[in-house]
Amino acid sequence: MPVSTNSEMIAPRRARHRYALPPLSRPTPLRTLPEQIADSLRQAILRGRLKSGAHLVETSIAEQMQTSRGPVRDALLLLERDGLVAKLPNRGTRVLDFSERTLREAATLRAALEEFAATLLVPRLNTEQLSRLEALVCRMELAASRGTAREFNEADYRFHDEIFESSGHRTLHEMWRGMQRRIRAFQASANWVSGNLPAVAQRHRAILRALESRTLSRVQRTLRSHFDHLQKELNLLLAGRSEGGERRGGNERAGSRLLLSPARSHSRGRQT
Repeated sequence: MPVSTNSEMIAPRRARHRYALPPLSRPTPLRTLPEQIADSLRQAILRGRLKSGAHLVETSIAEQMQTSRGPVRDALLLLERDGLVAKLPNRGTRVLDFSERTLREAATLRAALEEFAATLLVPRLNTEQLSRLEALVCRMELAASRGTAREFNEADYRFHDEIFESSGHRTLHEMWRGMQRRIRAFQASANWVSGNLPAVAQRHRAILRALESRTLSRVQRTLRSHFDHLQKELNLLLAGRSEGGERRGGNERAGSRLLLSPARSHSRGRQT
């Protein structure tokens, strides 16, 4: 199965004036400045205010965020790792394709592939593999308690990657890795919409317990329940887009903490 390139995931190139930067949420003083800027951009992307193919100009973002280009550059690197943007030769940093069709296809294909991976994994599951999964769930729980979404999303991806790798099906694992950008973006989207990282961590703990039972039917039920939650979160995200981004879904009050005005210490040119 050929792997999509970054350029294939980006909408056809249009006149640059069509991609005027929308108003971004001001960063909060709760985390490092690059993380705050990345979150503002992430919300604009996931709510559909920054469209596929949009050109993210560092100077424009820095001006609106009242900071220097350094924190903006670091923020774009965070978004690139999450699979939301890509830096392309001679084209700058562009928003990747997150249309409804792209997100729904990623969700359904991922669910089918992971259930197959679990079917292969259960008969060959060993103590070492379970220990690695346990460590990743603990990382998720710790990140959830601290409210550090970036670390949470990374542990989330690694947990599912471990299931694919431990299945022993090399081609299946390569297919999963080939979808890495879309998978990371989908996970970040679902976790952002949920607004309740401890609950998401608890769902992963349930998957781990099912695997420890080595009962395939229980593993399948738990995975399907997990993906049902993800589907509902995706529906909320897409509903919010259709309503102009006014409805977010999930824990609205938790999300509002990301929209506070910046502290005075975050003056232009300052990095945290």
